[in-house]
Amino acid sequence: MYSSVTDICTPNELDAVLLHIESVASQSRSPHWTPGWRGESEVALLDALFSARAPYGGPTSGVRAVIARWRSHRGDNRLDDLTTLAELTSDPDALVEILSNRQFVPGNSRTKAAAAAVAAQALISVGLSCSADFEQHTREQFDAFRAIPGLGETTWECMLMHLGVRTDKATAHRNSFVADALEPLHQNLAAGIAEDRSPVILIAAANALGTDLASLEHAVWRYQHKSRRAKRRHSEAELRSAG
Repeated sequence: MYSSVTDICTPNELDAVLLHIESVASQSRSPHWTPGWRGESEVALLDALFSARAPYGGPTSGVRAVIARWRSHRGDNRLDDLTTLAELTSDPDALVEILSNRQFVPGNSRTKAAAAAVAAQALISVGLSCSADFEQHTREQFDAFRAIPGLGETTWECMLMHLGVRTDKATAHRNSFVADALEPLHQNLAAGIAEDRSPVILIAAANALGTDLASLEHAVWRYQHKSRRAKRRHSEAELRSAG
C-alpha cells in the first residue's frame, strides 16, 4: 500500500472519486471488478475475445465460465503458452466444444473460439507467445493482430489490460475517469490534476474500497470504453439526422 497518499490526494478528492465510482461502476453493479490475468496470456486472450460485444457474466458464467473450461482442459496452474491455442487452428470446432461456446466475433466471420486459435497463431508468428513478450509490444505486432477479421484495437487493449501492460489509451481512460470525478471540485483544472496524480488518487480509492488497484483499473477501463462508445454512437446518430 502507498502509505502517504493523503499527502497528495485530499479527503475531498478521495470522496469525489469514490462517489464517481459508486455512480457509474460500483462493485455491486459492475461485473468487471477482477484483477485480470497477469502472467496468463492464454486467459487474457480468451477474456478479451469472449467479452467483446457480450455480457461479461458472473463468477461462474459468461466469460469466466469459458476460462474455467479452458483451465480444466489444460489442467495447468499457469496458462501462459499461446501455442496450446494455436495448435487448434486446424480444428476450431474442437475448441468450440472445449469452451462450450458458439458465439461469433463481430461481423460473424468465424466463432470466437476459432478466432482465439487464429489470433494465438498470429501472435506467435510475430514473437508474442507468452505474457512477458507483450511488455515490449510493437505497432507491427498490433497490426498483425487487428488484421484478423472480427478483432481490433479494443480487443487488443483489453488483452493488454489483463496482462498488466499499460498503453497510452489505457492511461487516457484512467485520467479521463479521474478528471470527470474531480470536475465538481476543480473545474477547469481537473484534467491537469488527473494527468499528474490519477495513479495515487486511484490507489487511495482502491485502499478505501478494500480492493486491489488492478481490479479498480479494470472496472474503470471497461466503463470508460463503454461510455466513449455510447457517446460516439450518439454523435453519429445526430450527424445522420442532421444530414
